[in-house]
Amino acid sequence: MKAIRVHNHGDAEEMEMEDVQQPKPARGQVLVKVHDAAVNPVDWKIREGYMKGSLPGSFPYTMGQDFSGEVVETGKDVTGLQRGDRVFGFAQGTYAEYALASPDELARVPRSVDWVGAAAIPTAGLTAWQIVMDVAKLSNNQAVLIHGAGGGVGSFAVQFAKKVGARVIATASRDVFSYLQSLGADQLIDYKSERFENRVKDVDTVIDLVGGDALARSYGIVRKNGLVVTTVGPADEAAARKHGIRVTQFLMRRRGDELEQISRFMEVGSVNPHISKILPLSEAKAAENICQFGHPHGKVILHVG
Repeated sequence: MKAIRVHNHGDAEEMEMEDVQQPKPARGQVLVKVHDAAVNPVDWKIREGYMKGSLPGSFPYTMGQDFSGEVVETGKDVTGLQRGDRVFGFAQGTYAEYALASPDELARVPRSVDWVGAAAIPTAGLTAWQIVMDVAKLSNNQAVLIHGAGGGVGSFAVQFAKKVGARVIATASRDVFSYLQSLGADQLIDYKSERFENRVKDVDTVIDLVGGDALARSYGIVRKNGLVVTTVGPADEAAARKHGIRVTQFLMRRRGDELEQISRFMEVGSVNPHISKILPLSEAKAAENICQFGHPHGKVILHVG
């Protein structure tokens, strides 16, 4: 089978398409035929060695973790999934024609959702879901400021926050304002020309997907006992204490049951991924460079087969 693999840490030039043996599922695993794979910032961070100690732990390894596809074989003790099931979620090395996955990290693809839309969900959608629902626990009439709202995680966070009735303030570039308005964003701030702290105060939660100066300036616009959640960090505990608020640096957990909940929203068309670019597997280098350097508005997808 074809797979995009790396043999050393480095830039996208380390990625090569190779012919490798199709894996066999072990006990508790399923083998999936990958239709589409999403490109995420974590992929290039692993490739460049910023996440040493995390999986995958040895070379060579196949890139990618998000996918949509079809179950083609099940290992021993697998229940609830069978050959032919349409699934999406996380697998080991999804920049490939086939990959191994754990059933508890998968959900079923609704018949009304295409492969590309499903592939866009796992990391970005689950990150946004867990921040909005599990960490911030946003509710009706609360105010949330989302930095980087035009990206993959940000656009999902806007949609989930609106689902629970929150008032959404979004920072983004002006060229995605109309898209964010279509998702229900209540207030838009152009981060290139405006300082959000001049227009916003006393929000219940800040969801920071940008880091740096935007994160540093966010502590002062949160109400007492409010919350700053950052996926980038580092979380400044001293600044949070100074302002009488809470801060947490968030890391997504792979949960198939929560993917199922997102799937139900997608089935009725009430949550929609934003796709920035679709490229063939052979252009994986270009896809990763777009994700790393191009600041795409929405998800970059690799079409595998």
